[in-house]
Amino acid sequence: MPTLQDIGALIARFRKYILYLGLYVLAVSVVVFPFTGDVIKRMTFDLLPQQYVDGTEIWQLVQTSPLELMMLELKMSVAVGVIAALPIVFFYAYRFLAGRQIGQRIRIGGGSILLVAAIALALFAVGCAYSYALMLPFVFKYLMESSLAAGVANSWRVSEFINFAMLTTLVFGLVFELPLVMTALARSGIVPVALFRKYRRHMWVVILIVAALVTSPDVITQVMVGVPLIVFYELSLVLLRFTAPAAYRREKEARETNGKSGA
Repeated sequence: MPTLQDIGALIARFRKYILYLGLYVLAVSVVVFPFTGDVIKRMTFDLLPQQYVDGTEIWQLVQTSPLELMMLELKMSVAVGVIAALPIVFFYAYRFLAGRQIGQRIRIGGGSILLVAAIALALFAVGCAYSYALMLPFVFKYLMESSLAAGVANSWRVSEFINFAMLTTLVFGLVFELPLVMTALARSGIVPVALFRKYRRHMWVVILIVAALVTSPDVITQVMVGVPLIVFYELSLVLLRFTAPAAYRREKEARETNGKSGA
């Protein structure tokens, strides 16, 4: 497994490229900055319901300071620049990890790194799509209808709306990496499969708590966040039978040994 010294050596080797990487991020940010306003318009069109119902405006995005929208567009452009730089960072990480050993049982090859990267990218895209296309439109519509039913107008800061939508989408993209992470931990021997199974109910509680913290304080939104996480955790346990068969065999042999010794 790569040690702290190895990671330090990687950072030292990569140090001379940091300046060029920073300039690359800056260049991409400058190029995409003029288009961030169109991105905000598209997000409001995709995520928020029809603005007028029977002639009544049901939501309004506002800025509460002169530079709020400009600073938001600047942050978005920098975020795009950082994302665009990730393939370069991945390339150097690939060169560093290829041929090294992780844990006690897995030696990483170049092909396996590319396969894992492709799977991780696919899972991340699926998670982002679920959040952006299914969950967020439903959540925003529910919140607006609830406030209108209580006689409260929906005037949201544009920065808070965009930040919430982007953060939620990012979180779900990362959450959908759970099967891959659990497979890597089990196959490398870092975390035994038995540990995932033993503390599954504890994980349910943790997931529900996280769902309550990252969402609005209503049950429907928390269920839409928490249930997929629990389903993915259980699905990950099932997938471990196929993605980490050796780890499952070790767990089964350990249970049989403990059963015989107990008898």
